[in-house]
Amino acid sequence: MKKEFSIMSIANQEMIRDNNRRLVLEYLVNHPPVSRAELAKQLNLTKATISNIVQDLLQQNLVLEIGSAKTAMGRKPILLEFQKNCGYALAIDVRPNQIITLAANLKGENCKVQEYAFYQDQELLSLLKEIIAGQIAKYSHTPYGIVGIAVGIYGVVNNNRILFTPYYPLPQPDLGQILEDIFHLPVIVENESNFSVLGESAFHFGYKNMIHINVHDGIGMGILIGEHLYKGHDGYAGEFGHTILFPDGKPCPCGNCGCLEQYASEKAILEEYAARTGQIQVTMDQFLADYQQKLPAALEMMDLFVKYMSIGINNIINTFNTDLIVINSAFSNYIPDINSRILEYLSKHQNRDCKIISSKLQDISGLMGGIRVCVECFLDIQHLQIQTHHKDLEII
Repeated sequence: MKKEFSIMSIANQEMIRDNNRRLVLEYLVNHPPVSRAELAKQLNLTKATISNIVQDLLQQNLVLEIGSAKTAMGRKPILLEFQKNCGYALAIDVRPNQIITLAANLKGENCKVQEYAFYQDQELLSLLKEIIAGQIAKYSHTPYGIVGIAVGIYGVVNNNRILFTPYYPLPQPDLGQILEDIFHLPVIVENESNFSVLGESAFHFGYKNMIHINVHDGIGMGILIGEHLYKGHDGYAGEFGHTILFPDGKPCPCGNCGCLEQYASEKAILEEYAARTGQIQVTMDQFLADYQQKLPAALEMMDLFVKYMSIGINNIINTFNTDLIVINSAFSNYIPDINSRILEYLSKHQNRDCKIISSKLQDISGLMGGIRVCVECFLDIQHLQIQTHHKDLEII
């Protein structure tokens, strides 16, 4: 009995030590610079505990001593700062016709973006192997190099397995495990909208409950409840684009008919606009220019977008009663009054008090979410806060 109690006591001590380390490191990451004394005060830990943890972090090249703080009296405390450039994380966004990579330091800064063509007849694994190998070589000079890889998929992912991809051929379901075995690095595969809500919440870190809606070729939704990603029973939660808008409507690759994304996605709006104006194809830039010129057909299409998205968002609000909804779409990002028009439409119907805003990170929200997940896993922390804006990127 004494031996069993001793083992339990050791396990409890290790758990407490690990939790204290997590608290110290997370505070250092999100609130630099800070002294040992301030850490002890903010975290309600003893100075001896702080000193031991900080010493370990210094030896691990995760923390730096950056000089003394200015004080009017007494001994000047030494300031500590998280060594954010000791390693890098790599996020990969696998889009229907393009692959985008974003490498960032362990604070989600110093971002480098690269774009690669991706054709549907290409073998995704071979392309990713080539891309990842090149990125690993670029950051081999840092103490930790690439610490983790996040792969965003347009489709359904559960437990790191890819289950369904409506807009490109289904990759190997165990793509993440295959890449882990090749590169001996953690590889996290996730739906791109789930990464997006994690990226946006790290930017809007004051919200515990929020929803992120991505409107591109399809319409995806990431759900955050109590600061935790909600995926449902088997990963299908958040398939907002495949909720039914018109029963027996347009056929959808998911197998249903009348799905929201067949009417309100960017692809659907542009295709319908092209059909109404007698054109074979219309780009987003062309459409936005026509809208700015107040061409009647362009104005009518935006009226439809507002109407369809408002119907869907009304259902979301009444289902989740969330604090914040972030919309990432070229329409809402470049046409300033779209969100206010959605709110106006909602005000005419039963709804709850919910803030609706455009994405701050825009098309890098999913990539930044991937960076966040990789960094949190590597550092064993829970709440990485980021300040990077989509305008801060270096495209190479």
